Amino acid sequence: MDFETLTSAIEQADIITLYRHEHPDCDALGSQFGLFTWLKDNYPDKKIYALGAETTKQYPFPKSDIVDDETIKKSLAIVLDTANQDRVDDKRFASARQIIKIDHHPDREPFGDPRFVNTKAAATCQILAGYFQQAGKLVTKETATFLYCGLLTDTLNYSTSNTTAESLKAGAYLAGFGLDLAQINRDLFDRTKEEFAFSSFTRSKIQVLDNKVAYVIFSHQDQQKYHMTASQCREYVTEMGHVKDFQAWAVFTEKESEGRQLYDGSLRAKTMIVNDLAEKYHGGGHPQASGVKNLTGSDVQELLKSLISRAE
Repeated sequence: MDFETLTSAIEQADIITLYRHEHPDCDALGSQFGLFTWLKDNYPDKKIYALGAETTKQYPFPKSDIVDDETIKKSLAIVLDTANQDRVDDKRFASARQIIKIDHHPDREPFGDPRFVNTKAAATCQILAGYFQQAGKLVTKETATFLYCGLLTDTLNYSTSNTTAESLKAGAYLAGFGLDLAQINRDLFDRTKEEFAFSSFTRSKIQVLDNKVAYVIFSHQDQQKYHMTASQCREYVTEMGHVKDFQAWAVFTEKESEGRQLYDGSLRAKTMIVNDLAEKYHGGGHPQASGVKNLTGSDVQELLKSLISRAE
């Protein structure tokens, strides 16, 4: 991938604002803060801001910045790990003087100029690792750690179907900056006793259809009882991922919006394509890992029927 236009845009900008998607995972946050620290280290005279309201508790990423509308209008906006504009976790990005997209999701909604989209990359952090290596500028341990977190989690410890030799090379490159790999794994995947209890609760709520599709629905009461946010609940979709019989699985979280009972969800599959289904329900993502939002109860049931129809 030719990054010369990206470097040129960065060098010409006085203000750069960085964006991630809603309900961010570690690849969204890792790529955002990995690029943030790299820009800070290599272009100290520029004003760099990382924006977004939501975060994750899986890793202690820095807090987002707060900037006014005029600053954004004057900035170069770089949107990371986000396939479509509706999912950007700060809609003000659209007012920036220039927008660049860096992503590894299917490019269903092309936006930004230029765009750096590599659907063969297992993570946006993998794309940035390649860029930093090609640029030949300073890469600190902090930057490498952020990128490694995103790469490790989006590949589920290098176990997903889109993990390639290039993914492993990127991991080796980042690990070469003196990372404490064991500690990073503990930070990302160790759980508190309360989270362990919620894991057991998740398994107790699993419903199975035709012995092929599994799902869990977390109610308002479930979320409140365990002091879990909806986004945190959906992270437990991985609890169903290692059952041989399950070809697809999902977690849905209940919410109330304008007096209506709606659901957001996370979909996963071993080999089944699910992102085209997700796009029909206000979402999208990877072929085997996607998100949906604002579903009615009947939408949830229809989506589950569609998953069953695709099961072999």
